[in-house]
Amino acid sequence: MPYFEYTGHLHIHSTFSDGKGSVPQIAAAAREAGLDFIGITDHNTLAAREQGLEGWHGGVLVIVGTELNTAKNHYLAFGVSEPVPPSDADPQKVIDAVAAQGGFGYLAHPLEQGNPAFQDGCAFPWDQWEVKGFSGLEIWNFCSLWRSAFRKSWQALFWYFADPYRPARFPAPGGLALFDRLSRERPVCVYVGSDAHALSWGKGPLKVTFFPYRFLFRTLNVHLLLEAPLAEDAAAARAQLLGALRRGQFFCCSDYLQQGRGFRFSAFNAACGEVGMGGRLAHTPDTVLRVSSPSSRSVIRIIKNGRLAYQGKQKSLAFKVLKPGVFRVEVYRHSLLGADLPWIYSNPIYVTAGSGKC
Repeated sequence: MPYFEYTGHLHIHSTFSDGKGSVPQIAAAAREAGLDFIGITDHNTLAAREQGLEGWHGGVLVIVGTELNTAKNHYLAFGVSEPVPPSDADPQKVIDAVAAQGGFGYLAHPLEQGNPAFQDGCAFPWDQWEVKGFSGLEIWNFCSLWRSAFRKSWQALFWYFADPYRPARFPAPGGLALFDRLSRERPVCVYVGSDAHALSWGKGPLKVTFFPYRFLFRTLNVHLLLEAPLAEDAAAARAQLLGALRRGQFFCCSDYLQQGRGFRFSAFNAACGEVGMGGRLAHTPDTVLRVSSPSSRSVIRIIKNGRLAYQGKQKSLAFKVLKPGVFRVEVYRHSLLGADLPWIYSNPIYVTAGSGKC
């Protein structure tokens, strides 16, 4: 099945909340970084949408969501047009209010740990795990991992200039295990982001912007696979993006290691045809998973129901599915000098028990 691939970045803050860039400035940075779309998610506000800034900005499609709640249980909501009251203590109210507008959302940095060296150890994790109705969760948040990596500010400053990617080489501990547990209960998707703020320190010629938008837009991105090209009409294009984000029709990539364009993961059998990420098909004896990586240095892992089912150093493979299950793919970049680093995480494909229906 041919797909049209679009690369974008979610979880971005502008001057409408605590970010340092305006929406046009952020869109310009995204264009310079080679992105196709971005998601503005300012805290508890839809001001960017209300001021007409959603839409095409010089080839970059800007969609506006919002990061709801304050002290904990942050929820990234998309597809809403009216403000949603925050409720730190009862995030189910927030999830339900978003859904009532036809929107959806993801749990933001749900396992954040915080750090005493920064913001007095502040962290914004989730503590209400009985909630229902969310579409996915953030397994890899660049700035959140940075905040929790170092116990001394001088260490953070040293690694910022020596190797800015170092603390964010791996997803948040426990995030994938949490996702695998949830995905066995119902369809759910993973996403990655940076929590971009472009915060500055110092004054005048000594002023330094830590993690500018342009840098972060080359780190952890989502790659949407659409069945048709993005529409020129902004409203139609927005609907295409939101639909794919809701369904999990995308993969997550550390583009800092290498651009991930070209990765594909699908399932096929003669009865149902081919389905992509976020899809489901009934199991038959000829069901196979198809994986293709854009790099020959790939270590491909197939995860079934949270457990490793296959691992091999190869660029592509066809994996025969013997029994139904929830399947996802991890791709690591092979290194001769050290540990293989995580590169690509797919969203799942659900192979269900055969019932005569696809």
